[in-house]
Amino acid sequence: MADIVIDTNILADLLAQYYEDNVRDEGRFEDKGSLNKDLVRALNTILKWHLQANIEDESSSFPGLVVASSLAFVEIARQFDEIANRCFTVEQFAAFIDQPPEWFFISPVDSAIFPHLCNLPREIELPNGSIRSIEWADAIHIATAMSRGEGCLLAITDWTMKEVDVVRERII
Repeated sequence: MADIVIDTNILADLLAQYYEDNVRDEGRFEDKGSLNKDLVRALNTILKWHLQANIEDESSSFPGLVVASSLAFVEIARQFDEIANRCFTVEQFAAFIDQPPEWFFISPVDSAIFPHLCNLPREIELPNGSIRSIEWADAIHIATAMSRGEGCLLAITDWTMKEVDVVRERII
């Protein structure tokens, strides 16, 4: 399996479950909010592998990591009360950033994503024929996924991002 890059909305729902539903203790996410059935299955595979310490077991293949760009954390911080919706505290949010679980990677917004940003279209055509610009934050999430390699999946909630050709096949 490959890494899964998640957008801001999915990150917020993931953090809510991580703290509210004791994912840390029970070791599983549930299909609710923006976490759909396929994404939950992939998340739980990653989580289970890490919780069972399969790192030392050579017969078990590495399932990848859950990845969010540092920008996703900035977006949550900027609108914390609205996005967190009392599902997790500022202290929990800060602790997650300071020491994310071993199955989670906070990807920097750095030169590694620059070539991928340059290759993204500035606008896309929607199914109804209208043209829409790709927002800069969405472009960062897409470029982060592209920088993680060919097999990387992208979990997104924004319907505009789902129309970008270069990532359409990666959406989970």
